[in-house]
Amino acid sequence: MDSPAAEVIVPVIFFATIFGIVYLAIMSKYRQRMAMIEKGIAPADMMEKSDPHRTLKWGMVCVGVGIGLFIGYLLDTYMMADQDSPLPYFIAVTLCAGGALIWSYSIIRRKQQG
Repeated sequence: MDSPAAEVIVPVIFFATIFGIVYLAIMSKYRQRMAMIEKGIAPADMMEKSDPHRTLKWGMVCVGVGIGLFIGYLLDTYMMADQDSPLPYFIAVTLCAGGALIWSYSIIRRKQQG
């Protein structure tokens, strides 16, 4: 039933889709910057004003994902040893990444209040 063409066409379509998404993202950012320059706004000024705490958020999300993977591994190893399910990983990563975002929000809010 499976043809050899299907084995080739699926990866080609996958990589073409990824390329298209990246191309559209880069072109839209380029067009936005060009429009800002035409209006007399410096793009560097807008980048600083958009989200000055972006690095903190991404750093905390990465730490949360790492902790979530570790907790998922522990749950998978000790609680669900006889089952082969990725569910503990997904649940732990989602909860820990969400918790890290909430924690970063509280840190940013404390900084802004004084």
